[in-house]
Amino acid sequence: MATALEGLRVLELGYGAAAGMAGMVLAENGAEVVKIEPPGGDPCRGQPGFAVWHRAKKSAVLDLTEPGDSSRFFELAQKADGLVEAFRPGTADKLGVDYETLKELNDQLVYASITGFGESGPWRDIPGYEQVVAAKSGRMTTYDGVRPGPVFTPVPIASFGAGMLTAVGLMAGIWAREGSGRGQRIHTSLLHALSVYDMTSGHGNRTNIPPEPGKVYGIMRVPFMTAPTKDGRFIQMCSRQAHHYRRWLAELGLEALLDDPELANAPDLWPSEERLAAAIEAIQAGMQEHTAEEWMEIFSAKDIGGDPFLAPREFLDHPQCTENGRRQEVLDPDFGPTVQIGPLGLYSDTPSVVGPPAPDLGEHTDEVLGKWLSTPSFARTADRADHNGELPLADVTILDVGYFYACPFAATLLAEAGARVIKVEPPTGDPGRRNWTTDYVKSLVGKESIVLDLKTPEGLDILYQLVDKADVFLHNFRPGTPERLGIDADSVMARNPNLLYVYASCFGSRGPWAHKAGFHSSPNAIAGAGVVESGDQNPPRNRTYGDPTAALATAAAIMAGVLACRRTGRGQRLETTMLTATAYAVAEWGIQLSGPEAPAVDSGQYGFHAYQRLYETGDGWLVLDVHRDRERQALEAVVGVELPKLPSPESEAQLASVFSSDSAGAWEDRLLTAGVPAAQADRGDFLHNMLNESHMRTSGVAVEAEQDGLGSYWRAGPTMQFSSASTPLTPALPLGWATTKILGELGISDEKITRLHDAGVTKPIGHGLPS
Repeated sequence: MATALEGLRVLELGYGAAAGMAGMVLAENGAEVVKIEPPGGDPCRGQPGFAVWHRAKKSAVLDLTEPGDSSRFFELAQKADGLVEAFRPGTADKLGVDYETLKELNDQLVYASITGFGESGPWRDIPGYEQVVAAKSGRMTTYDGVRPGPVFTPVPIASFGAGMLTAVGLMAGIWAREGSGRGQRIHTSLLHALSVYDMTSGHGNRTNIPPEPGKVYGIMRVPFMTAPTKDGRFIQMCSRQAHHYRRWLAELGLEALLDDPELANAPDLWPSEERLAAAIEAIQAGMQEHTAEEWMEIFSAKDIGGDPFLAPREFLDHPQCTENGRRQEVLDPDFGPTVQIGPLGLYSDTPSVVGPPAPDLGEHTDEVLGKWLSTPSFARTADRADHNGELPLADVTILDVGYFYACPFAATLLAEAGARVIKVEPPTGDPGRRNWTTDYVKSLVGKESIVLDLKTPEGLDILYQLVDKADVFLHNFRPGTPERLGIDADSVMARNPNLLYVYASCFGSRGPWAHKAGFHSSPNAIAGAGVVESGDQNPPRNRTYGDPTAALATAAAIMAGVLACRRTGRGQRLETTMLTATAYAVAEWGIQLSGPEAPAVDSGQYGFHAYQRLYETGDGWLVLDVHRDRERQALEAVVGVELPKLPSPESEAQLASVFSSDSAGAWEDRLLTAGVPAAQADRGDFLHNMLNESHMRTSGVAVEAEQDGLGSYWRAGPTMQFSSASTPLTPALPLGWATTKILGELGISDEKITRLHDAGVTKPIGHGLPS
């Protein structure tokens, strides 16, 4: 078998980046993905992003409202392993292509649905477009901009997230089907995906705690500052770890900040806002002493975390992209020669295949109908019930040895699908725990924490015993560290040759920055998101979604990898990078081509153009996200203004004048009733809305949980829903809570467990910060 999903057949319905990216991941790992399009084609055709999101697929034209084509689609569905649909709630039912209908034809079908706002709650039927979801979630109010008010958020991170979750869910369903013989339905939404990006929600994150003497949280403002340099350029600092922070301040000549006893808990906690502000001023002044290029040379030599800002297209030519196999040349039928971001993951045994290019409309209709319809349908299983009470990955064990969020949260997502995740932590704990004052840590939900000092022979031996029983080994340590600890791929796979060994890196294992420290702001700068988000001619912005984006991508890549291991009977290595994940999210701006440019945000950070833009209303802000002619025509009818098919500055001025005449809430109601995608954009902030809005709680984006010592509280809910079983709302428990339990499972005696604890091998110490 050459690719992980070779031989699998998947149908894709609907349009938009979410379904497109889900299908792309499946297609590039060997599945035959057929995009079913109406006679007029996907309205996204002609956009630069389409050339990336739909490469390696086939296109078949079927009019699902016409009986003959509907019958032909049913025949295809009888032969399909999977289906991805991205219709509004209720549309699949109206077309007769819903899960319950298709399950009667093919009970082995794994059916994945993507909605905008979920399948229940007051926002269920609102158009699930990226900017509407961003506005309703409060995301547009979260970021600082060049002016007061919400800012337009161009990068489709919700669509990217929903696409990756759909790929994860569908492949998890395939994994379960190969054991049970039954398909099932999976659902996620753009709104559920956005909950992954909310890294600080829940209970006890220091970001959300009001400052008090001695406890002013400074992480984002100091070690993750966006620092101007001598030549007017900017560097995105990423010096979160203590040793990186000390080296940085020493290089700036600010050792006094390191020696001050009042600053013993810096950069995490500061004694007062005044001391924090003074430190920021001193650091920014020091960064003005050198150019950006000079600083990068210093940082590379001294192992200090900091990154330059590149545009998305620049990244595709950077050695960190090219030397890690992520620059891909694709000859597109519409745009000619292009350069695109390459594969999501690098597999040692079943490499992904990028290309052929995105298909022409209906290019493969005859081929697909001829080939698929001539093959036998799936044999029906005796027990057709898909509610078997077991999540799809119930027989998968993952060893999570990674730190912070990007790597560990990939395992958290797989735990949602039923995987057993054993979190291996040093005695001081995952450094990500430093961001929390409680045992609840978002990336540790659903995991079993075991403390092992891997620098001791006893700790390493216990880890090897866990490796013997694992399906996946996951880490994010820079090259050299695994070798020193004895957890490199050769050592681990010598113990278990059937295992998937995953290096969830920031920069990749090759290239000039392979050994460089990378954090969640690194890909924002290097892969181009900071430039895209900032608006025309503005300084770059730190939009910190590098970690969540990488977690989503790594989870999808792992699922393809474990399927490959099962189907081939062989283990293999997988490498993902945070840079690649973010480059996927900004792929529409990254593609190098001779053709139409991706839309750019204006300098005021209002939006792309008149029909996709923020407008100031009589009392606040409204966003329009109009894509189709019928939506534009509905907008014309509501505002009483003739609007050209192509947006113009004149139509922008007309709309601005009209919208200023009434409140944002009134306009939202009026426009949504008429079928115009629009939303009030300044109703609450992201952190509040994602847990407290009634829709979030009704739709399961937020769930009420209980935990010892915390009582009842609201936190992010499962991002995927499986028809086979519901994900249990398990807590995130203290450091090392499962150590004794897991050691007992390995057959280690109570006496030895006590000795290991007393010797410090398994004894939890904690990070030492005040709560």
